[in-house]
Amino acid sequence: MQPMPIVGVYCDQPETVLRRVRRLVPDASLRVCRQWDELDRITDEIEVLLAFKFNSMPFPRDVILAAPRLRWVQLSSAGSDHLMPLGSGCPFVTRASGIDGDLVAQYVMATTMAMLWGLRRLIRQQDNRQWTRYGVSSLAGRTVGIIGAGLVGTVVAERARAFGTRVIGIRRSGRPVPGFDSIYGPDGLIRLIRESDVVVLTVPLTPETCNLLGPSELAYMRRSAVLVNTSRGGIVDEQALLDALLQRRLAGAVLDVFALEPLPPNSPFWSLSNVLVTPHIAGGLSGRPVAVAQLFCDNLQRWLDGAPLQHIVDPVAGY
Repeated sequence: MQPMPIVGVYCDQPETVLRRVRRLVPDASLRVCRQWDELDRITDEIEVLLAFKFNSMPFPRDVILAAPRLRWVQLSSAGSDHLMPLGSGCPFVTRASGIDGDLVAQYVMATTMAMLWGLRRLIRQQDNRQWTRYGVSSLAGRTVGIIGAGLVGTVVAERARAFGTRVIGIRRSGRPVPGFDSIYGPDGLIRLIRESDVVVLTVPLTPETCNLLGPSELAYMRRSAVLVNTSRGGIVDEQALLDALLQRRLAGAVLDVFALEPLPPNSPFWSLSNVLVTPHIAGGLSGRPVAVAQLFCDNLQRWLDGAPLQHIVDPVAGY
């Protein structure tokens, strides 16, 4: 059993998190910081850090990685791109994988059905007290392609199959994954895009996936297809996507993430009738801070017991 390290909690509203963390960490070993520009006052002491990413606030990557005694960072997000790259001698980094799976899957299915059923049109008709019937599209019998067949992608696949769809996916290793009809390696990207009626992005942002969908890849999407991005904005070339949507080379897009967030008011994505914009809420579970705190405490107990940590980020792969 290792001694309790000095633990830092970096969170703008830490009270809920601290209630869970204090069950394991005594106050004498706890340091709390609520503002990103004050983090450096605790970095000389901390050996372990639970670091949340605040909405619309810059993440203090350089300050964290320069902490002289820091040995492990637990991120609150499934993605770790905001702490990359990790150089030699950097601390262990773990991410909050798996917490978002069910909520992201609900988001994907709800927004996909909203696009297929023309929900925006129905809302406008209700606002105008207009009774106009029209034909709607069924998801059953269609193909859902999931780029990123990891923990989140697997839950999305399970929900999609319940709607009677064929589900295919991309996985770095190309090895089969339960719940998918077919799994392709990275070299199968174009094949997946060409076969899919709905393309879902659940892949982490890394140097390899930056602008993964550019003009040439988007050109292979079916005109009837919908793109759903729940991962990171940088995975899609936004200008290329905007051009494709304006030219109706795909039916529409559901965009929860953007290269620049918050999405500026003058962004043309706001006004496109074939786009559903949401404010990065696919993983916004109201009880998420508690879930992150529990995951951190489970990992900290492993740390104290000398057991392997869960969800360690590979500094080479970037996730």
